[in-house]
Order: sequence, then structure tokens, then C-alpha cells
Amino acid sequence: MVKKISATAALFLLFLLCAVIFVCFLWAVLPVFSGKSAVSIAKITKISAFTLFQASLSTLIALIIGLPAAFFSSRREFLGRRLLLSLSSVPFCVPSLIVALGFVGAFGISGTANKVLMFLFQKDEPPLLFLYSFRGLIIAQGFYNFPIAMKTVGDAWARTREESADAARTLGASEARIFRTITFFQLLPSIISASLPIFIYCFMSFMLVLLFGAVGTTTLEVEIYRATRIFGDLPLAGKLALFETSVALIFVCLQCLAEEKSKRSRGIKSTFAKRKKIKRLSEIVPFFLVMLLIFVFFALPLIGILTNALFPAKSVNGVKMPFLPFLNVLRFNGFFLALKGTLFSGVCTAFVCTIAGFTYASILSLFRSTPIRRAIPMIPLSLSSVVLALGLMRLFGSSGGFLSLVLAQSALGWPLAFRQIAPALSRLPKKTLDAAKILSKNTLDIPFRLFLSVAKKNLLSAFGFCFALSAGDTTLPLVLALPKFDTLALFTYRLAGAYRFHEACASGLLLALICALVFALSSMAQK
Repeated sequence: MVKKISATAALFLLFLLCAVIFVCFLWAVLPVFSGKSAVSIAKITKISAFTLFQASLSTLIALIIGLPAAFFSSRREFLGRRLLLSLSSVPFCVPSLIVALGFVGAFGISGTANKVLMFLFQKDEPPLLFLYSFRGLIIAQGFYNFPIAMKTVGDAWARTREESADAARTLGASEARIFRTITFFQLLPSIISASLPIFIYCFMSFMLVLLFGAVGTTTLEVEIYRATRIFGDLPLAGKLALFETSVALIFVCLQCLAEEKSKRSRGIKSTFAKRKKIKRLSEIVPFFLVMLLIFVFFALPLIGILTNALFPAKSVNGVKMPFLPFLNVLRFNGFFLALKGTLFSGVCTAFVCTIAGFTYASILSLFRSTPIRRAIPMIPLSLSSVVLALGLMRLFGSSGGFLSLVLAQSALGWPLAFRQIAPALSRLPKKTLDAAKILSKNTLDIPFRLFLSVAKKNLLSAFGFCFALSAGDTTLPLVLALPKFDTLALFTYRLAGAYRFHEACASGLLLALICALVFALSSMAQK
């Protein structure tokens, strides 16, 4: 009886999250058919074109840095290789708001880089002014997402078969020609698999565009927020939401097709090539160039958060006190309320996501898994946080409260939990599953007796992953504007808006440490 009730509750929860996605999208775009917007079609077209353009260039930068990093991390042995591989977790456990603070601290008008250059070259004006522009936006987005390309392509590069390349070397082909005619086509599915999610993330980017977008330029996501919260133009918000979701859904479908095609190469035994040391000049120069770019535009902003959080700009009685920004943050009204809200919402969201992800993974394992059924968890990825929040606000207004935030984050996050859990169940031998079906009294016994024990490490990983995403989410709490509820991400955003930069770094560092700690513990549990 307990198992039946638990299974029914889990199925209802999964259905509820799917319904939230559908209903919120419907309510977000309904004003398109019931009202007219004063904004011209030409302006909407301009916004859409700019969104596609900046997402494409950001993805290109991520690939330009990610592909060489994937080669060196998978095929070469060097000092710091493990550290480079560990960067693949940064886009998932470090919120984009924190990265934005790091870029401001490193390359802002009063940033570290400008201070150093002004001192070295005796300049009165800061020489680096690229940050609050189109260039700054695509650099921030590209370098923030390059670890996804490095991880995805690097894993595939480590498994590529060497027979064809060795035969080409025997016939006298150069390494450049081997890469162009053999290796590139072997890696193409993984490059596509990495490019599509990066494009979707950049296409729906909100916080980085809000902070770094140049004057006069905006994206669909930011414009939906402005049309809803600032101008109250719901028909315009609906039009933009409809176009954005349609484009994102196209790329999500392409990602599903790419993943289905990549399944054909799975199961083929490949000889893992032994990693070699970097010796040739043709590799040494690109290696140091790529590492320099990663250090300047990826590591330096993260280091800048730490230094700005530890060392305040102002001194106390002529002495700069370390940790003063942390002490100030702890004394601020609302900090502990925000901390409590972050932990509570993060745990609730992670718990709901993990249950829903495990439920759908169990359904696919128990019943026939078709491409359409495997594609269903990808659909929520085509709906942005702002569009989902717009639908929730039209449905419940401000009466949804904390529950609306958990529902929204869970509706967007459960597919990511599913992708963490499903591989463990898919590795179950068919004979084991058939035996479980024969020996079990009913189908409900199998998930409780077999699937839970097989996927328990993946469940912990999914929980930590979803907690980090929920805790670092700034968009949904900002757009929903829930009364009497706060999170550390929103608290940090307000500090930055109030020009309390060092305190914002301190608060952001605490948030990043919480996310990274939970993410690391869940990842360690999976090993």
C-alpha cells in the first residue's frame, strides 16, 4: 500500500511539473491574441536578430577555446591537467551572476586589469572599456560556457579510434590534414552535441545580458522582462515569448536528433590512446595561448571575486581589514533570511526534481523507450525562466508565494535530474530487468527494489546538481518578486545594484561556496 501511494504521488508530481510548463507557456502567450502592442514589427525583428547573433558568436567563442582545451586535456599530459578538467563543473555550480561580478572586478572601469595598466603606463583614464559592450557580453558568455565544449568534445576525443589516423600517418599525411579529413568528422557529433546546449544557454541568457548589454541593444529574454515588469506590455511580452520559445524548441529538437545519432557509436570498443607530453613547437605555442586566454578571461574573474571579497576598498582607521566585506554582509538586515530562503528552496527544488527525474527514468526502463519518449524531458529546456515566470504571474499574481518558485524551478530542473539518473538505469542488462519483472509481485516493486539500489549514487548527484542550479538562480526570484521571501542570489544582485561591490562579492562568494560544496559532495558520492 505504501509503495502504491508513493508511486502514485511521484507520477502525480511528474504530471504536475509537465502541466506547469504547458500551462505557463500558454498563459504567457495568450495576450498575443487578446491585445495589440505599440512596438513595431521592425523593432521585434531587430531584437530577435540581435539575440540570434550574440548567441551564435558566444557559442563560436566557446568552441574556439573549448576545442583546443579538449584536445590538450584528452590527448596530452601536462601540469595542471586535472585542474583544467575540474573547470567543467563551473558553469553548473557557479551562478552566472557571480561570474558577472568577477568580470566587473577584473575588467570593469575600476577593475584590477585597468588599475594595473594605468599604473604601468601612467595613464589617467582606464584603457579597457570593452566590458559594457557587445564584445564584453560575448566574451563573458563564451568563456563562461567553454568548459561544456571542453568536457563534451574531450570525452569523445579520448574515445576516438586511431586506426584510420595511424594509416594516414603511414602514408605521409600531415597532422593538420589528418584532423581536417578524419578526426574532425569523428568529433563532429560531439561538437554538435556541445554547441546546441551552449547556444540555447546563450540564447536565453538573462543576467549577463542585463548587466553587460550595450546601451540600445537588448535580447528577447531581457525585453520580455522589461515588457512585463517595467512597461506592462503583455501583448509584446507574449509575442517575444512565442518567438523565443519556438526558436529554442527547434534547437532542442536538433539536440535530440544529434543525441540519437550519437547513440549509434556507443558500445563500440575503442583503444584509448596514451596521453603524450607536449614537445613540438606547433603544440607548445597554441597550448600556452589557450591557457593564457583561459587564465585571463576565466580564472582571473573568479580570482577577482575572492580578492574583492577579502580586501575592502575602504580602510578602518587607516588599516584595510581583511574579511571586512564578509562582516558587513553578516550585519546586513535580511542576510540570514536570504540564506534560509536559499537553503530551503534549494532543498525543496532538488528533492522534487530528483523524484520526478527518477520517476521518468523508471518509466523509460520499464516500458519501451522510443525516441519521442526520450525527447519529452528535453521540451522544458526550450522554455526560459522569464517566460515561465510571466505565465506564473498571470496565473497566480503574487499569491503563489514560495510554492510558485519551487514549482517553476522544479519544472525547469527535473529534466537535468533525469539526465543524471537515466544512464545508471540504461546500463542495466536486459536479463536482469527481465528477471526482476518475473520475480516481482507487480511492476511497482522493481523501482523500489532494483532501480533505487542501482541509481542511488546518481540520485545524490542529481540532488546536488539541482540544488546548485536552484540556489544560484537569480532570474526566477527577480521576475516573480515574491513578497517576504529572499535568496542569496537576489540579495547579491541588490548589493551590486546598490554599488556595494565588495559586499556583493562576499555574498556571491558565500553563495558559490555553498553551491560548489553541495555539487562536489554529490559528485564524490557518485564515484
